[in-house]
Amino acid sequence: MGRRDKEKEPRRGLTRAELSDVVYELHGGLTRQEASEVVEVILGTVKTSLLDGRPVKIKNFGVFEVTERQGRTGINPSSGEKIYIPAHKGLSFRPSKKLKRLVEQRLQKRDSQPGGE
Repeated sequence: MGRRDKEKEPRRGLTRAELSDVVYELHGGLTRQEASEVVEVILGTVKTSLLDGRPVKIKNFGVFEVTERQGRTGINPSSGEKIYIPAHKGLSFRPSKKLKRLVEQRLQKRDSQPGGE
């Protein structure tokens, strides 16, 4: 299977289990269970902070926060009918400038290689 074939496959996100494996492999002093617990504690803390309305700021990574979304008119994609979408709270992520720059550089490098998009 060539590079083009691989690019057509949907990209799978990083799972909790894979994240736990990374912690286990890089730490060296934890069991797999302990690494999994570390990941669960971090994710649980992030979730609790967001549920309490507090933003989660991770230096050189970004900010997760609950934002207010204004009501607006939208279009039902199935029927084409105009519908009103009421105001609601939503979750947003703003990447840090450093993370944004790193991702852009990586994508540019990948896309400029032979066989890239």
